[in-house]
Amino acid sequence: EKNVQKQSCTAFLQSIICEKAPKGACAMIAIYARQSVERADSIAIEQQIELCQYEAKGERFRIYIDRGYSGKNTNRPEFTEMMKDIRNGLIHTVIVYKLDRISRSILDFSNMIEEFGRYNVKFISATEKFDTSSPVGNAMLNICIVFAQLERETIQKRVADAYYSRSRKSLYMGGPVPYGFRKIPTVIDGIKTSMFEPVEEEARVVG
Repeated sequence: EKNVQKQSCTAFLQSIICEKAPKGACAMIAIYARQSVERADSIAIEQQIELCQYEAKGERFRIYIDRGYSGKNTNRPEFTEMMKDIRNGLIHTVIVYKLDRISRSILDFSNMIEEFGRYNVKFISATEKFDTSSPVGNAMLNICIVFAQLERETIQKRVADAYYSRSRKSLYMGGPVPYGFRKIPTVIDGIKTSMFEPVEEEARVVG
């Protein structure tokens, strides 16, 4: 987090120095990293940044990190800050580890790429080689984002189905225990779970 603050301070000072310079003269690379949840099978923020730094090839860059934010929309503080810097002419290239790190929504991605084009910003995925300057490259980007959104929606459906199946079997669904009950371990259809048991003293108050 200290490195991020240092990067932010550096970018702020650079923006002041560049105020009188020709627009775009002081532009740098933006490295964007995102991780919604920390899992053993997901690549860490630090690894994402390391791969993106290789693509920067020694050029100046600023790092934007959104920890704990989903890619289903653009309501992310560092993403918003990056787009602000793009509009101010401080960024000429955006580098991400993988396409779905920056967006999993077709509409959001399409709007983002359109805005990148408006400000002559190049987009690079460190693990997927795309050329956003060509129609074929843009088409490939859109195909990939379609599958990224499909993956997100498939996961959502799988989780919803799992919850529905568990609730049908009367398995414990998580969440706080309501007043008047306590949670006790039990086994239903060979599955270890929990169930609510009334607490007599509290039940009288509720009743």
